[in-house]
Amino acid sequence: MGRYWSLLTLCVCLVWLGKVPAWAYEPYLGADVGLTEPLNGNFRGHVNLGFVVSPYVGVELHPYVGFQVSPSFYFFSQGGSFPGMPGQGREETTMVALSGGPRLQYPLHTQLGVLTPFVYGSGGYYVGTSGRLSQSAPGVFGGGGMEYQVTDRLSLGAFARYEYAYMGPRPEDLGPRQVPEERFAENIRWMSYGFSARYAFRAPEEAVAAAPPPVAEAPAAVPTPQPLPAPSKRKVVLRSIHFEFNQARIQPESRVVLDEAYRILRDETDIAVRAEGHTDAVGSEEYNLRLGLRRAEAVRAYLVSQGIAPERVQAVSFGESRPIAPNDTPEGRAQNRRVELHVIE
Repeated sequence: MGRYWSLLTLCVCLVWLGKVPAWAYEPYLGADVGLTEPLNGNFRGHVNLGFVVSPYVGVELHPYVGFQVSPSFYFFSQGGSFPGMPGQGREETTMVALSGGPRLQYPLHTQLGVLTPFVYGSGGYYVGTSGRLSQSAPGVFGGGGMEYQVTDRLSLGAFARYEYAYMGPRPEDLGPRQVPEERFAENIRWMSYGFSARYAFRAPEEAVAAAPPPVAEAPAAVPTPQPLPAPSKRKVVLRSIHFEFNQARIQPESRVVLDEAYRILRDETDIAVRAEGHTDAVGSEEYNLRLGLRRAEAVRAYLVSQGIAPERVQAVSFGESRPIAPNDTPEGRAQNRRVELHVIE
């Protein structure tokens, strides 16, 4: 029963992935590269230290939850417990695997930048392609690591993971000189560790210049010119449109406030507004300007989708330059991650 658990987990995750709304997807790709070391006696009796390459692709379904799929390539140097083993030193043991599973992460705000610890697990199928591994069987791995956000899209880090496959190296018994614990069939276990790189395909960062409000045509000449109405002094401030850390997706609980802003713009057809994006102080000033613009554009896109003319809503960013709360507490930073709407006077 246990050998089928990894396949069942993979199927459940794929079904769940298919039910997530498309707007929540933020794809990414990356790779784990490092050493791989056999752990149990049976495996160490056949191979020595090797290395692994695991490219992967995935999606962030939530700022803290993702799902990824990875092919892995393992290369073990031939070796073992005693010299003179038949075939020793003449052939590498290689294995490939295809697996998938969830990834959980939690970005941390530090003075150095954004550090993201993560844990992940995966289940799939492993195939021995040469050397002492000539079978195929299900397998699993679980581990974690830490990433450092170099840019808004690129992160570098380190990983370690424990791996298990339901297969054993062959021959099972290498001879009477082998120590007892290495003489019998045993599923292989190994540890992989090294460095990782990840690239996230986030929303476009370039500024999208909103069309300027149309220039009013000059009124026709009349005998007695009528005075123009005074400009609207009304200001709509959306301080409750807040965002998750490092994200520009509008949260469901913010739709009520945005719908109220839509009703105001629908009823006051003579005004235009400016969506002003703001961030907390974590990260570089340049990055926060881009992030603030992405948030402002998200609000602008929502209002336009409800029927407001695009030329009536501009999007600008102030980044981290206009905080409304201290940035040295999680609560203060959460308040600063916001979008405000102001009437253009």
